[in-house]
Amino acid sequence: MTDEPHRYYVRSPDGRMITGYDRPEAAKAVALDYGEGAVVVDTLARAYYPAAEEVIDGELLHTGVAGWNAGKSNPSRDLIEAIRKGHPAVVHAFLKKGSDPDSCDANGGTALHWAASRGNAEIAGLLLAAGADPAATDGDGNTPLDVARNKGKAKLVDIFSEA
Repeated sequence: MTDEPHRYYVRSPDGRMITGYDRPEAAKAVALDYGEGAVVVDTLARAYYPAAEEVIDGELLHTGVAGWNAGKSNPSRDLIEAIRKGHPAVVHAFLKKGSDPDSCDANGGTALHWAASRGNAEIAGLLLAAGADPAATDGDGNTPLDVARNKGKAKLVDIFSEA
């Protein structure tokens, strides 16, 4: 369940809290108050601009995740692209903003398929906690568990086997 969607989201250093803001100054101030490891995500970052900044040594520094003109197409594409970027805070922000955890790409691969393919257990956990279906099949009939097995992602095999 989400609140009113915002542009900026701040994820706490422990990843348990994520809150939305309309103004970048407010989001940055909150992140700096949280301190080391807090992340500000701009869910509408344009290509080549920072989509995520993390508090490191008391400063907000670019995490290396750039924007992709999010919001220009659809929330499903944005969530899948966030997963491809591989930063859990960015995925968390799009889930909080209201992206469907069962978002699919053009080939029927769900967000969980992408997390399995990338081997990111934290992102898979976020998707499962948001209600993603671990039994969903892609266009080839594979589940996220099948993808994790085929790619040799043992930790994800364990996660999906328990889901």
